[in-house]
Amino acid sequence: MRGASHSMTNRFPTPWRIVEIPNGFAVDDATGQQLGVFYGRADPNTAGHTGFLTIDEARQMAADFARLPELLERSSGSRLLRERRASARSTVANARRRGDPKATRTPIGTR
Repeated sequence: MRGASHSMTNRFPTPWRIVEIPNGFAVDDATGQQLGVFYGRADPNTAGHTGFLTIDEARQMAADFARLPELLERSSGSRLLRERRASARSTVANARRRGDPKATRTPIGTR
């Protein structure tokens, strides 16, 4: 799964934007390709009884969907930081096992 968010945003370039359409909202990428459509009903009573989204719920879902590239970038960035920290800890632990006197220091960013 490594690089999945990178290839997704290359295939569907950012920024993603919300476009109002009749009875709902669409999400388009930077080239104008439509990535998703969210329909809703203006009357909350009708929406609730028929199982459809309200127009406000459709708007919120479109907004959340349009934020996916940003969220994926943020989560993959934190994953990479965790991997670097784990790698640094492993390197220090291995050096300590070998008796390296420099291994008593904790690498920057691993606390």
